Amino acid sequence: MYPDYSNCLVNLACSILKEFGAPHSHSTLPHMDRLLERKYRNVVILLLDGMGVDAIQHHLAPDGFFARHLLCGYSSVFPPTTTSATVSFMTGLTPAEHGWLGWKQYFSEIDRIVIPFRNTDFYSGENAASFNVASRYLPYQSIFNRINEAGMGKAYYVSMFGTTHIDTFEELTVTVSDLCRTNEKKLIYAYWHQPDTMMHMNGCYDESITHELRGLEREVEKLAEKLSDTLMVVTADHGHKNLTYYTLTDYPEIINMMKRPTSIESRASVFYVRDEYLEQFPGVFKNTFGDDFILFSKEDVKREKLFGDGIAHAKFDDFIGDFLAVSVSDKGIVYSDAVIKFQSDHAGMTGQEMMIPLIAIPIK
Repeated sequence: MYPDYSNCLVNLACSILKEFGAPHSHSTLPHMDRLLERKYRNVVILLLDGMGVDAIQHHLAPDGFFARHLLCGYSSVFPPTTTSATVSFMTGLTPAEHGWLGWKQYFSEIDRIVIPFRNTDFYSGENAASFNVASRYLPYQSIFNRINEAGMGKAYYVSMFGTTHIDTFEELTVTVSDLCRTNEKKLIYAYWHQPDTMMHMNGCYDESITHELRGLEREVEKLAEKLSDTLMVVTADHGHKNLTYYTLTDYPEIINMMKRPTSIESRASVFYVRDEYLEQFPGVFKNTFGDDFILFSKEDVKREKLFGDGIAHAKFDDFIGDFLAVSVSDKGIVYSDAVIKFQSDHAGMTGQEMMIPLIAIPIK
């Protein structure tokens, strides 16, 4: 399943920017536009990491609070993973434009594969540099800044990493409730890391996920009961898929062709190939891994606009390497056995990973 850049998180962000009189560069989301016609004092976007449509259908009751308010499913961005998806929402830009493509990215300036969110070298665990690599090479203007500058309302970012800091989900709901009591028109974006963390560890259909999601659903319903003049939207950044892995060090012919280890994600793996093997690599990859992946060349990636349209970031060509292997099965790729193999992951091109919910809770 390919991303739909006319019906995705980028468009959700652009609807919000439009509502607050701030500039935006992509089309808006029609469902959100219709919801916003009511002109609420508070617009709350609650993003539950990893809670794709598939998770709601599997773990939650069909007559439960989320299911009753599920307006539709819509698309994540590519790859459907937290780095690219949350930054797409927080900027109103496609991954191609903002450059935050995945969990681990190769920065040629320091010759390291870096985790942008942590500023560490993915493979060694060391600090990537004496400065923040992503801040230097991938800066962006957030929708929060644009809304605040537009002057028609205020914007808040509530999370463990946000400008309004919380540590527990209870603190998140209390903070959102308190902010909603103030008189100014506002956007509140609240991010929570579950069920994603638990899914990685336990698999996406484990009973622990059912317990966790039902608990989150109850807390959100309680929060909604405390609010007034509020549009609360519950959504996600991506879904999840259980998987097993190919370990590249088990395939010396492939390893011999590579300049460096893979980057981006296990289910959307970038390969940097030695010049003398560029023509040979696709055939060897296909013979080795069969139909578990679609292998895109750099030219394919750009022609098909997998990471979205708009003016590509200056580092985009560097980040996408020579080839991109995208999983369309239950397989992922890790470079070696030293890399953690999650029970469940995301970033591939299946509906389980790509389809996210638009849960709309209008509160008078």
